[in-house]
Amino acid sequence: MNINRTLGEGIARLLSNQILYGRFEQQQNLLTQAELKLLQAQVNPHFLFNALNTISAIIKRDPDMSKQLLQQLSQFLRINLKRTTGLVTLGDELDHIASYLTIEKARFIDKLQVSIAIPESLYHCKVPAFTLQPIIENAVKHGTSHMIEQGQIKVTGKLENNVLELEVIDNAGLYHPIEGSEGLGMNLVHKRIQNLFGEQYGVTVTCEPDELTRVTIRLPIESPDTSTMGTGT
Repeated sequence: MNINRTLGEGIARLLSNQILYGRFEQQQNLLTQAELKLLQAQVNPHFLFNALNTISAIIKRDPDMSKQLLQQLSQFLRINLKRTTGLVTLGDELDHIASYLTIEKARFIDKLQVSIAIPESLYHCKVPAFTLQPIIENAVKHGTSHMIEQGQIKVTGKLENNVLELEVIDNAGLYHPIEGSEGLGMNLVHKRIQNLFGEQYGVTVTCEPDELTRVTIRLPIESPDTSTMGTGT
């Protein structure tokens, strides 16, 4: 009788703990989704203000260019509003930042150079939506925009042992960590990756003052299913 009661109490505690853990995990996911929506809300007004100022400044001297920038702005905002908060392909992520970079390069004219060196063979890899854009925005906003000389940002990617490693490197070297925070955007990217894939993944930052800031993003990528390769249908 005592054995049965002890066993029953043990099972009850186990189920209770599982329910509490499930609720905690659900609340964590909801919090992350809310933070992501906050990030979207904060990015849009800041970016929109700068974009409209840029277009206004060139609309008289170059109407064709201003029209193209308006189209890029419209595309960026449309994708940003409709975008999923789940996983997207790396190719989609790069498409999303293309419009952003087009407007930023027009804003800084010859003061900003951006190069993206990611093999197309990696474009199918799945990454959390809004992984690269906040990092690149930080590189511009808190890095290259403060430089007198030309700002340079390089985005690279490689896959090793089923781990995708993306790097965003700027030549400003102005990164200064704030205790308890690395900025909403970067911190959220790091948190989402760790929540999805584990603490061995996420975002790390290294800085050589006045030389460069390197932001590295690491996340796991499943190997393509080869079980059906070579079979006809």
